[in-house]
Amino acid sequence: MIIKSLNALGVYGNASLNTADLALISTDGVDVQQFVKTQTVHYPEELCIKIRELTAHRGWNYSELKNNPEVQKIREDISLFYAACIKDFAGDIKVDCCGVDGLTIFSNPEEKCSYQLEDGHILADNSECEIITHFHRADLLSGGQASPLIPAFISSFGQSVERPALFIEVDAVCSMVYLGQSGEIAAFDCAPGVAMIEDWAFRHANMQTDYGGKLAITGKADVHVIETLLHHKLLKALPPKALDIMCFADKKEHLEGLSLEDGAATATTFIAEAIYQAAFDFLPKIPSNIYVGGEGCKNPTLLRMIRQNFAPRTLHNITEIEPELTAAGAQATAFNAVRRIYGLSLTYPTTTGVIEPMSGGEIYEKI
Repeated sequence: MIIKSLNALGVYGNASLNTADLALISTDGVDVQQFVKTQTVHYPEELCIKIRELTAHRGWNYSELKNNPEVQKIREDISLFYAACIKDFAGDIKVDCCGVDGLTIFSNPEEKCSYQLEDGHILADNSECEIITHFHRADLLSGGQASPLIPAFISSFGQSVERPALFIEVDAVCSMVYLGQSGEIAAFDCAPGVAMIEDWAFRHANMQTDYGGKLAITGKADVHVIETLLHHKLLKALPPKALDIMCFADKKEHLEGLSLEDGAATATTFIAEAIYQAAFDFLPKIPSNIYVGGEGCKNPTLLRMIRQNFAPRTLHNITEIEPELTAAGAQATAFNAVRRIYGLSLTYPTTTGVIEPMSGGEIYEKI
């Protein structure tokens, strides 16, 4: 197979509970030749409400999600929404392939299953290009955690960064990628993310999120609640490990009883503390070079807390490496789609715990 550069579009549904990111890049799956454009799209309000109702439900298992008609309807609606966004976003540009990584609402690596709000057949039938999705399955079936899926992409542009270096992606959940001095790479999901803040703001103030971190900055974090949350078994588990947005659903009651502002401050502080705790507990060393990206970069209060925790090290925005890295999750999804076409690895033993480097993704074409 001749490897050539393709115009690849990526849709990343794990940005938050409210938004998805789209990105168009030109890549051969090894290097990115051009970052073309990015866009953040907001789910329609009715769809947002359905997503929140779904993720508020405790105790889902894979079989229940797969066979529940209401869940299937949400999955269909979000897939149709993604397809419309893909068409509008691409415009007149010829797109060779499109990767879609929908919102992960359930993950159980022990049972080798996860559930994303995406349907490859619906996406392909309503799109004008080849669709690659379900990036998690091959990794899960081979003993991996199936997340995070961003390391191959970060490694591609991280060649120019002084090592060791740490990349923190703050989206619906948080993940980190460590690039070592000798070329080694390690990654794992490390903390809940902006979905936790969005859930609190919506349930207690009917707000889509804590805009600009204004609630958190005026509140007082409850240190006792934070200490309790930091002892969650998933945060203490050794990497590789994956988190989904329902992992902390059973801990929501710890925030109840706090004021709107104090609850936002507590959730935000907890996320920042959990990120630092993961770096301190599980990395060979915390590097001086730390880069952060993702939806969480839009919350200056959260960023300030992360920055304070890692002081005196300097926290950089990932756009300092490449100004066009404004939607790394979507750009990574487009990159991974091309890697799937060319049979290149997406996950590795040190990033997901898979038994060997593994390609992933299922290809769908319009019938």
